[in-house]
Amino acid sequence: MVKKIMIIAGEASGDLHGARLAGALKGETDVELFGIGGDQMARYMELLYHVQDLAYIGFTEIFRHLPFFIKVYKDVIRAAVEREPAVVVLIDYPGLNLRLGKKLKKLGFKVFYFIAPQVWAWHQSRAKKMASFVDRMAVIFDFEVEFFSAFGIDAHFVGHPLTDGLKIHLSREAFCEKFGLCAGKSVLALLPGSRKQEIAHLLPSMLSAVQRLRQKFPNLQVALGLADTIQRDLIEEYVALSDIKIIKGATYELMSYATAAIVASGTATLEAACFQLPFVLLYRVSPLSYFLGKKLIKIPRIGLVNIVGRDEIAKEFIQDAIHPESIAAELERCLFDVEYRREKMAQMAGVKHRLGESGAAEKTARLIIEMI
Repeated sequence: MVKKIMIIAGEASGDLHGARLAGALKGETDVELFGIGGDQMARYMELLYHVQDLAYIGFTEIFRHLPFFIKVYKDVIRAAVEREPAVVVLIDYPGLNLRLGKKLKKLGFKVFYFIAPQVWAWHQSRAKKMASFVDRMAVIFDFEVEFFSAFGIDAHFVGHPLTDGLKIHLSREAFCEKFGLCAGKSVLALLPGSRKQEIAHLLPSMLSAVQRLRQKFPNLQVALGLADTIQRDLIEEYVALSDIKIIKGATYELMSYATAAIVASGTATLEAACFQLPFVLLYRVSPLSYFLGKKLIKIPRIGLVNIVGRDEIAKEFIQDAIHPESIAAELERCLFDVEYRREKMAQMAGVKHRLGESGAAEKTARLIIEMI
């Protein structure tokens, strides 16, 4: 008998991990999958909404689009009632998924959470509420098992799913030839994020830091990793006159072969660490979103790479502390200070080790199938 499973992801990284999970579920049993995802999940399941439609960050930004999110919420609930999935799988994206999980549990559905919301960082009291509707959870950081288990949640560490996909397909020479770079010279990578808001908030400051670096190192090569969710035209508006190469479809090659990077806070910081790429971390949202967020955040560092590494492995530049001069100074060390680079690369290797073994999607799929 075909088992129906609803999967809800809300952003680009959720689409990536959700696609691997969907593929693993298809490989384990006969399933019909539907829900919210992106282009990659669409290969395995029917989409009710595309993650691109939900790509907003910050309290004020989401508030402006609240009527749309209410419609999404109601449509998902209606689809679950009509199609009766054996289990609902929520992937990260707490703004919507915590509300969906609570409602769907009340309606009698089993709820599985993959990639837990980082409530240990910003709203620990929510873990107690999650315990009332989450039947089982697959967590991607080792310390999360102890945290969520303390609230009575059945939590299992499966390792971080990004370790499954860190594959490169081009040699350094082929990569550089394809994108017009010199294989023998240093490359600074820019990774400004997967949302339009991140581009608007961070890319101008990244470019200002590049400009300052090039005053001292005029031949420095700079390449920008373009996320699948961002149109090339948007980036070209910023970099048209900057002699910056735009890298599409080879972000991991860029991380592997770059000398240093500027990275938007998020999963990309862990990916960069896995390639032992020294970098600086940037984070900026609207002033109101930042003010409200500061009231909730309970940990000293905001970057995932620093949270997992339990140290300031990548220097953080946050909100009003984003100064191009300071960013350029730190990047100069990451690019050209041999001892400093060696220290940072060793710290990054430690972060990768803490992310666990590969096979997160397969382990999670088995945990889900056990439930149904």
